[in-house]
Order: sequence, then C-alpha cells, then structure tokens
Amino acid sequence: MTNLASPHEEPILSSKELIRLQQELAEAKAALRDSELKLEQRVEERTRELSTLLRVSHNITTTLELDPLLGLILDELKEVVEYKLASISVLENNRELLVLAVRGEGMPPPGTRLSLPERNNARNLLNTREPSFVPDLNSDTPLAQRMREDLAAQNLKGMNSWMNAPLIVRNKSIGVLALAHSETNYYNPARVALAMAFANQVASAIVNARLYEQVHRFASLEERQKLARELHDSVSQALYGIVLGVRTAQTQLERDPAKLTEPLDYILSLAEAGLSEMRALIFELRPESLQNEGLIAALTKQADAIHARHKIIVVTDFGEEPNISLDAKEALYRIAQEAMQNIAKHAHATKVELSLKEQDHHLVLEIRDNGKGFDASREFPGHLGMKSMPERATQIGGEFHIQSQPGVGTTITVTVPK
Repeated sequence: MTNLASPHEEPILSSKELIRLQQELAEAKAALRDSELKLEQRVEERTRELSTLLRVSHNITTTLELDPLLGLILDELKEVVEYKLASISVLENNRELLVLAVRGEGMPPPGTRLSLPERNNARNLLNTREPSFVPDLNSDTPLAQRMREDLAAQNLKGMNSWMNAPLIVRNKSIGVLALAHSETNYYNPARVALAMAFANQVASAIVNARLYEQVHRFASLEERQKLARELHDSVSQALYGIVLGVRTAQTQLERDPAKLTEPLDYILSLAEAGLSEMRALIFELRPESLQNEGLIAALTKQADAIHARHKIIVVTDFGEEPNISLDAKEALYRIAQEAMQNIAKHAHATKVELSLKEQDHHLVLEIRDNGKGFDASREFPGHLGMKSMPERATQIGGEFHIQSQPGVGTTITVTVPK
C-alpha cells in the first residue's frame, strides 16, 4: 500500500494564513451582526411608523372635531419625524393660508391668515403638489433664499432645516404641513416621504371635519324647521286658543259671571296641553336628559304630548327603569316617538297602548293602535320613519317587527337583549 502522507510534507495553510482567515471570518461575522442589527432597527422603525399611521387613521375615523384631531396628528408625527416647530395651514379663497394648528414657539398662532402672494415657495408647492425641503436654511441655494424670504416675518432663530408638504385631496392642494428642525440636513427625501403620508392623513381629517360640519349645520337647520312646525301645530295653536278663551271669559264676566266655568275649563285644558307639548319638545331638544330622567319619564312625556295634541287615548304600561346603555335608551325613545307620530298623522286611531317591559331576559317595547292599519308588506319609499325605526333597532342589537293589515290597526314590537 502506498503511503500518501509524508512525515516531512508542508502543512496546507501557514500559521499566518490561518490567522488572516480567522480575522476575515471574525470581520465577516461582525459585519453580519452589524447588518442584522441595522435590519432589526429598520424593521423596528418601520413598524413604529406604520403603527403611528394606523393610530392616526383610527383617530380620523373616531374624532370629528378638527382642532384636537390636528393637534393629535402633529403629536403622533413627532414620534417618527422629529421637529422643533410645526404648523398646519389650509388654503382659503386661493389667496390666503389659514393657520389651524401649531407646535412650538415661533410659528404664527392658530387663526392667523398668511397672504399667499407673498409666499412664493408655498404658492409653488400648492401649484405643483410636490413637497419641498431645505437641508440648510442658511445656504445660498435659490430654494433656501426663497424660503428665507417667505419666513422673514417669523421668529425662526435656531432653525436650520425646513420642509413643506402639500395637503392633497383628489389631486387638489388644500393646504400645507410645515416642519422646522434645528439640525442642518435633518430633512431628507426619506423623512419627507414619511411626512407626506401624514400630510395625506391631515388632508383627510380636514375634509371629514368639513363634511361633518356641513351635515351638522344641515341637521341643526332641519331640527329648527321641525321645531318651528311643531310649535306652530301645537303650542302656538294652544296659546291662540287660550287667548280666545280668555276673551270669552271676559265677556262672560261682564254678562253672566255664573257661566264662567265653561270658558275657564277650556282655558285650563289648553294650558295643560300646551305645557305637555312644551315638555315633550324640550325633551326632544335635550335627549341627554334621558340619562337623568330616564326612558320611562321620556316615554310618559311623549304619551302626554300625543294625548294633548291629538286627543288620542294613550294607555301606558311600564316596568322599572331598564338597565341599558344611554344609546339604547335614546334609540327606543326615537322609535316610540316616530311610531306615535305616524299613528297621529296617518292611522286615524283613537287609542294607543304603549308598553315597555322585561320578558325572558329581553327588553320589549310595544306600540299598538286601533287605527285603520295598512299593508305592512308594501314598500314606503317616501316615509323615512318606516326605514329609520328598524335601522335604530338594528344599531342597538335589537329586532324590529311590525304587524298590520287594513282595518285592524298596527302593532310595532322592538326586542332588545339585556
């Protein structure tokens, strides 16, 4: 057998080469650890950024008041894109920027109006819908010079880096998010891109708040119109009747005082009816009193008002005050209110039975009338109440049922699990 290894054969690697390879391996491991650490840091940063954006999105869907929401967004933004000064401004009349929210001293306070023609950089940003940033406000670049001209009236001492991000909705600029930092070269394309994501959230928040404000104004106008109609149809009629009754009583007092009983009784009945109407209307304007007075008191006032206004006999049968949420109480009250008004307007009923009781761990609201009834299987596109009642029941996890046919009256039942 041939011996392949010689006792005098040189080793494959010298000691120097072995040391060099060991050093290279150690350096490679260190580089790998460094890369892993940087990757973990980037993943952590990205997770924080996405989590912050998610919180902002959630706040936008749950908060409709603009002032606290914009402040909250600026606070969240600082967690991922640091700043010393920040402001959110909205474009008005294409000539002004109205400051809505600020952070830090040196920015114009909320409510300040900034002339857009005097701010070349801001005007250009709104037109192009592209963000801009100045790494060094003290440099001689044209952008830095224009920015210093725009900000000449502001106290920005110590601020060396600046960025502007447009607020864009449907490819249209509606405002500006501005950030300033004391560190030169702090703002870079990556941070600007992240700030733009927040700017988009700010734009959505402003649009949502404006829509909410419009809806609120419309609802308030509609409520005032409804109140005017109710006052005209009920309280004002009662007051007019009282005036006529008093004049009749004055005439009787002069002619035959013994016959005063009838006009005085008439005046008293009208006054009681007007009082019931006013109590019901006030309660409708202050549904938060459900929390203090309770659902039973609210339904009682509604029953008294229907009786006073329409001379319909209302028989009530209530158990104890239900232990349910305020939202559920208001929903049940609104359902009963809508049902009673429909009865008064359309049913030609003379009697209504209104009950609220606990049955088999459920709360059951029932409104039964002896009116003319109708075909409950039909669609009623013009009657919003027929749609809103089941919707209110569903919103509180309840079930809505209506039974009716021509000539036999109508029964509405709402069952809510306790």
